[in-house]
Amino acid sequence: MTSAVTLVEVTRRDQRSGRELLESSHAGTVVVVDGAGEVVWAIGDAERLTFARSVVKPFQAAACLQLLGDEVGELTDEEVAIAWASHRAEPRHLDAVAALLRRAATPPDDLTCPPSTGEHDPDAPAERRRYNCSGKHAMFALAGRSVGEQGPVLVDPDSRLQRYVLSSMERWLGPIGAVAVDGCGAPAIAVPLVALARGYARLATDPAFEPVVRAGLAHPGLVGGEGRAESALLAAGVVAKPGAEGVFGLAFTDDRGRPLAAAIKIEDGAGRAASEAAVALVRSCGGPTVDWASPEPTGGGRPQGHIRASDALVETGRAIGARSF
Repeated sequence: MTSAVTLVEVTRRDQRSGRELLESSHAGTVVVVDGAGEVVWAIGDAERLTFARSVVKPFQAAACLQLLGDEVGELTDEEVAIAWASHRAEPRHLDAVAALLRRAATPPDDLTCPPSTGEHDPDAPAERRRYNCSGKHAMFALAGRSVGEQGPVLVDPDSRLQRYVLSSMERWLGPIGAVAVDGCGAPAIAVPLVALARGYARLATDPAFEPVVRAGLAHPGLVGGEGRAESALLAAGVVAKPGAEGVFGLAFTDDRGRPLAAAIKIEDGAGRAASEAAVALVRSCGGPTVDWASPEPTGGGRPQGHIRASDALVETGRAIGARSF
């Protein structure tokens, strides 16, 4: 087992000299695999058991689509994209959730996620539809009807719906090490980080996931929202999804035409570090051009430093890009 290493650094500027000093750093683990799921590079412990959180939303959405069968053809790409979103509760997000709820004949107050104001408008009333996972829960409501379930049972790991979703994820990701409760109330699984990377390699290549991936690439702003790294990555053609506590999954093709996938875990759970690491890895490996930058640390309402990938992470990406495999 190897230890996590510093992946992201945060600096703050000395007002007298202009020099930027290291203020904090974020250590983490990265596993990169090729299109066949073979490990190309690992920083830290590739077998680290990790709660994947929202990184598995594309797999949860795919399982629900399988349950829906012929009904899948009636869904719009917007409805599928919002089903694997961790959204900001922007108007476009709420519209897509509403469309799924109408299809599921489910009132917004019957969603199985908690109420929230959402990130877009903190002064908005707390409502279940504004919770960042409401699209997933709207899809649960729709898929649950196909197995005769409605209401709170939809997030019970012993329900017919969740047994199917969990068994599907185990088929795609391998053995599940633990099942806990996510922030939204749905089951949260833990798998080795390398299994998550391999899952993303499969996500990008297996036709079974084509409706999910197509929807996200067509509507990157629905999967995340304004300013989000995952939306910028999706807009560049990268299959990307972050999760709470500093987890990130990626799949992309490098400038040599080779498929790569990666899973990232930031040890202290910082989402800002996971986003910076994900974008930096894609860039340094020779992946697509991504139009995104980490928000700068501020002071007095003005930028006062930077959030940047560590030399170790950038050098790793360059080594992967130069390597033959």
